[in-house]
Amino acid sequence: MKNKTIQSAASGARPLLYLVSGIVVVLTGLIGSSFGSVWSGQVYELFAGIQIMEYIEMYVPYFPFVPFLPIFTITLGAFLILKSKE
Repeated sequence: MKNKTIQSAASGARPLLYLVSGIVVVLTGLIGSSFGSVWSGQVYELFAGIQIMEYIEMYVPYFPFVPFLPIFTITLGAFLILKSKE
């Protein structure tokens, strides 16, 4: 009986963890998209010195996908929120 109580308490905390972390990740993505001009230059400079990035940029537009990082972050947060509903 005690094991079932501990198990149900642990399973009840997991959806809450997914929900809270999903909300935080979505908010981080929204803030990142609002202030993209502040951080995007630093990310481009970080990838500028890597030789392989120059070859990839010839074939893949917008690589290293810096303009899309907030969208990917918001998508990850939405996934976590949906995962909390299961």
